[in-house]
Amino acid sequence: MNELTRFVWEHREDEPASLALSAKKHPHISVAEAARQVAALQKIKKKAPGWYRPGILFPPLLSIEQASSEACARFKISLLSGSSLVDLSAGMGVDSSFFAEKFNKVTALEPVAEIAQATTQNMATLGLHQVQVVQTDAESWLRTNMEPYDWMYIDPARRDKHSNKVFHWADCTPNVLEIKDLILKHAPNLLIKSAPLLDISLAIQQLKTVQQVWVLELEGEVREVLYHVTQEVTAPEKIPVTAITLHPDGTVANKFAFTREEEAEVWMEISEPMAFLYQPFAAVMKAGAFRSFATRYGLSKLHQHTHLYTSDMEIAGIPARRFQLLGICKYDKKEVQHWLGGDKAHVSTRNFPEKTELVRKKLGLKDGGDHYVFAVTLHPDSLRLLVCKKC
Repeated sequence: MNELTRFVWEHREDEPASLALSAKKHPHISVAEAARQVAALQKIKKKAPGWYRPGILFPPLLSIEQASSEACARFKISLLSGSSLVDLSAGMGVDSSFFAEKFNKVTALEPVAEIAQATTQNMATLGLHQVQVVQTDAESWLRTNMEPYDWMYIDPARRDKHSNKVFHWADCTPNVLEIKDLILKHAPNLLIKSAPLLDISLAIQQLKTVQQVWVLELEGEVREVLYHVTQEVTAPEKIPVTAITLHPDGTVANKFAFTREEEAEVWMEISEPMAFLYQPFAAVMKAGAFRSFATRYGLSKLHQHTHLYTSDMEIAGIPARRFQLLGICKYDKKEVQHWLGGDKAHVSTRNFPEKTELVRKKLGLKDGGDHYVFAVTLHPDSLRLLVCKKC
């Protein structure tokens, strides 16, 4: 362990900004670089705890931003099998390190020299000698390498040349639409990770040969959307889309699978709010299971475009937050505070003409407490406030 590595680990819990100002106290250390490494170490502790150890070298923080969480990486390896895989966009190598648990040979491609060098060191630190890091871009490697592989994985960089966030395939690097056919000449299976913002139906349409889609949610937020692509064409309406809610260790807490065909064909009942309300998890909503979610669990929807569901009996064990309805009132400060008995509540809007912050301000409410207020549009088009408590 060199002096900088030792210093970083000893100061791993320090405030990076304060550490950066202490250069005079440590004349033999590049304190600015140490502070950057400490900041990165603190980020990775939550994102990928297995990487929180001395000797890990972090490239620029942007690489950490796009790196998969450990939970998502562990879920991904549950989808794959075989002996060899190429990570076409390895970055700092978090996904590659978990692929190495499943595959005998992992080739990790990274075009930026600084990042490739850090990834090489990190694989050695982690004892993952089956991972070979190659400093090159995906397209160049694909055009010169003839060896077959079982799987290929790609997570295109989602920043443009001005460092702005992007999410459409054509704006990411590399553009998977341009190299997809080349990738599939080397491996029968391709797993693609996209930005959560990318529309799933559009992505399927553009990729053309998607076999399955997974939407991954962690800690209440959609983190990744994964596409399994082969050379086989499957009708878009028959492609299984699975919404997955993950525990922090990568195991599945909840899942909901459906097809666009099922979504189009099922009948959904619209009704007034009943005794219980359900707010589907973020992954279910991103997946687009608006109708099939209702029919699968025997629920009614409040309005065609209001994504809240209701039932007269509580239904547990479904991928949704559950609430007991206490009262329904008009969009009126006095009425809602009568139900609340105070000035605190968690406020959110669903298919409502005003945003949450404005609603909260107009109702004179502070965020917090045990009550939840949903500002919604009910069928046919009436604006109401639903006062609830979480089940």
